[in-house]
Amino acid sequence: MNQNYRKARTCFSRLGLAYFSYAAAALAAQLLIWTFFTVAGLGEILKNPAFSMCLSMGCMYLVGFPIYLLILRRIPVQQEPERSRPLSPGTLMIFLVMCMGVMEAGNLIGTLLMMVVSAVLERPIENQVVSMVTSGSLVLNLLFSIVVAPIFEELMFRKFLIDRIRSFGDRTAILASGVLFGMIHGNFYQFFYACGLGMLLAYLYLRTGRVRYTIGLHMAINFLGGMVGAILMRWSLVVPAAGLLIGAYSFFLILLSIGGITLLICLRKKRVLKEGAEEIPARRRFSAVFLNPGMALFFFITVLQFWMNMK
Repeated sequence: MNQNYRKARTCFSRLGLAYFSYAAAALAAQLLIWTFFTVAGLGEILKNPAFSMCLSMGCMYLVGFPIYLLILRRIPVQQEPERSRPLSPGTLMIFLVMCMGVMEAGNLIGTLLMMVVSAVLERPIENQVVSMVTSGSLVLNLLFSIVVAPIFEELMFRKFLIDRIRSFGDRTAILASGVLFGMIHGNFYQFFYACGLGMLLAYLYLRTGRVRYTIGLHMAINFLGGMVGAILMRWSLVVPAAGLLIGAYSFFLILLSIGGITLLICLRKKRVLKEGAEEIPARRRFSAVFLNPGMALFFFITVLQFWMNMK
């Protein structure tokens, strides 16, 4: 058992280094480009929402992601999840409803927390994601939110991660996938729902072995949870009657959330959580996954992002 613990701690430290390198490289590239444009007297370009979005996404996926892969390739795949039969549309719809319930519940927690923090600090804290979605280019938002981000994030935080830690047990894999996915978002507005969604999607990947399911659900979640509202808000600026659609859509989300949480509670006893060949005892799971040098670096860079997004 101690041997499993040491092996897990070493593995997660190396994984933490990979995710730290991803976040640090993306942040460093973004700061360098930002500084260059400022020194060159091109600061006005940086205020363009479309440019800011392209800069952020470009640094993550063109700079951070390749460095992440270079480190990750040195960490062997331990055990891929067994492939199940293709899921029926009905089962996928149930998962989508549960995901929407988790997302809206987490979004409420994050929003309430930031309201409290804003009151304590006596200043508003901007939700940069909402600002970007509502004021940025609609085409770019659709491209990055509905296509690019779900593909990269599901590969990074489900397939590439879980295939390397599956032997430590489902509970460990779900915990790691959810927390790392929540932390990489770098702000409290998204942390709670990203963490919950990460855990639910990790469970789906563990049970099916097919990352295309989690990518598809991720795309649908981002579309329903973010883009539909943004499109309706923009439309309401031109067509006053669109305000009614916003109200109807908000009511639809509330019903979907209630249904999702209800399904999650009712189906909890049907969940299947398998022990791994190198299962970590529950009392040592947290320390094995998170209390190691690599993860310490990862948490340092993500906490820095949390702090920067609260300025």
